[in-house]
Amino acid sequence: MELKSDSLKVSQPPFFAFVTILYEPTTTFKRINSHPTGWFPLLTVIISSCALLLWYYSVVDLPWLVDQMLDTVGSTDEREKSAEFLTREMMVVSSLGSALIGYPAILCLLAVYLVTASKAVSNGISFGKGFALVAWANIPNFLLSLLGVMQLLLASSGKIGLSELNPVSLNQLFFQFDMEHPLAVLTDSISLITFWSIFLLIIGFEVWAEVKRSTAISIVLTPYIIVYGLWFGYSMSKVL
Repeated sequence: MELKSDSLKVSQPPFFAFVTILYEPTTTFKRINSHPTGWFPLLTVIISSCALLLWYYSVVDLPWLVDQMLDTVGSTDEREKSAEFLTREMMVVSSLGSALIGYPAILCLLAVYLVTASKAVSNGISFGKGFALVAWANIPNFLLSLLGVMQLLLASSGKIGLSELNPVSLNQLFFQFDMEHPLAVLTDSISLITFWSIFLLIIGFEVWAEVKRSTAISIVLTPYIIVYGLWFGYSMSKVL
């Protein structure tokens, strides 16, 4: 059963929506419903992330970072061979590639899923609208860049791991797994920001696809449960 939206007719400039979506998401999604472009939030998150990464690799103690990354490598020869490839330039290119290519690709996949799901439960939304939805829902990721700046300012002698730029991840807040622990990457990838973005995605899907809140929750949570569930199962297989 569809829930008819009482979308506001007055549009909202992207800059103001960037702020208001953080504290009044339902109203904001209704206001930008008539012009749902995702380029502004997408570029804002990408540019801020790239700027933070460039700053990080310009100040991090590289020999210390390489030692941390190769801490679990067995022999000295293996460590030396691996260290040859872990140059500052290689790390910069790899990290920027994730921000410039990996991040938009993940948003596209999620948008395709939401578009397909919307057609099964309502009149459906276009891909452009679906992409705008996931881009706006991930606006809280911009706050991660600000938290990363804070972490860099507080770091001493450049001895700070890349995962430490996100102080609100589950690993940093609760578990404190070492880098070599099988669950470290998983718990570093999930943060309070992740849950905030999921919440915004639920609200946005409810408004734009015109469905019940319960329907939006089940549709939005499904891919997260599958992906993180499989990831957790794989990580636990290495722990046991």
